[in-house]
Amino acid sequence: MRTSLTLVIAVACLVAAGKSGEQVQFREHVIEPNIPGGYAVLVADINHDGRPDVIGLTQRSTELAWYENPTWERHVLIDGMNGLVNMAAADIDGDGVPELAVESGFSMVAAKSEGLVWLLHHQGDPRGLWKATKIDTLTTSHHIGWADIDGDGKKELINAPLIGAKALAPRYEDQVSLVYYRTDDWKRRLIDEQLTGVLHRLRVVHWDAGKREQILTAGFDGIVLHSAESKGGDVRWKNELLSHGHQEQPPRAGTSDVRLGHWGKRRFLAAVEPWHGNEVVVYTEDQAHSWQRKVIFSDLSEGHEVVVGDFNGDGLEDIAAGDRGKGASVHVFYAQDDRGAEWRHQIIDHGGMAGSGCAAADINGDSRIDIVCIGASTGNIKWYENLGNPR
Repeated sequence: MRTSLTLVIAVACLVAAGKSGEQVQFREHVIEPNIPGGYAVLVADINHDGRPDVIGLTQRSTELAWYENPTWERHVLIDGMNGLVNMAAADIDGDGVPELAVESGFSMVAAKSEGLVWLLHHQGDPRGLWKATKIDTLTTSHHIGWADIDGDGKKELINAPLIGAKALAPRYEDQVSLVYYRTDDWKRRLIDEQLTGVLHRLRVVHWDAGKREQILTAGFDGIVLHSAESKGGDVRWKNELLSHGHQEQPPRAGTSDVRLGHWGKRRFLAAVEPWHGNEVVVYTEDQAHSWQRKVIFSDLSEGHEVVVGDFNGDGLEDIAAGDRGKGASVHVFYAQDDRGAEWRHQIIDHGGMAGSGCAAADINGDSRIDIVCIGASTGNIKWYENLGNPR
């Protein structure tokens, strides 16, 4: 069992309990102290025991491992894969244990980035090695997710390569295609071929009413909404630009990551901008259904991902962002109203977490939303236990 840190991180400003927008206390726990170059983190119930486990990924290791809640015992899923870059979980066969989609063979140089896409399935015991089946080879495959695009209860696999095959640093001028796969034949199908430059993140969302899920992408183009429509048995895609994001010349352009959040019935977008940028941004929708951009923080050194969650239980979702640059910090921003006009800022880890990837989930089953992050230069995985409002 890995030792947990008992230090309670003090909240900068304590306010009376029960008020909207108040800060909470977090206690940090170390899941993994040594994962050099940590890149991506995933929270999922791997062994079907009702508790969320954690998977940590780094491109510096050929192993992919998960950590079993609550002891955080490490179990190797696969070994021998170079250039691991991203993963996503979904229970495709209905046995209660998720399958894992994994991408490997990645490089920032397109000519060196094979872009392998795999499906991992357990072989009876999730704690043992898993079987890997190759799905596709697509240059610079970089970010992946599961979405029910047609509302039939079955997930499709979405794949976002980082850049086009001819793209070169620093501007990465080329078109990059967003694609998907159905699980019955695993054939590559096109979603959007008009995206340009860097396509950094995809996020699966429920944007419209109904059973269908939609996709948000973040990259040099900004934030784009991708929605599937079925006509005569064919799937057609509507690709709608919501915002250009940060408008500057590439590579300091667009959006690095985006999440959909809610304040009651109102929705908002939280983003880190530009690519690997310094800004935490909130988008709110006006009466004309246009998205209004507001920078709420501009002092990140190198932002990478953003998450949303109602950390203080006031019914308004808040924002957390990791800084994987010089500051190596984790920031939380609390919504003060349901319009996104005011935010309260809190640092819950200063210098101890170069947060390349973060997730929001109830790790210990106390009905409070916790935060999990993986560190790049800090080479670690931590979960930040939400202790609720100070009393």
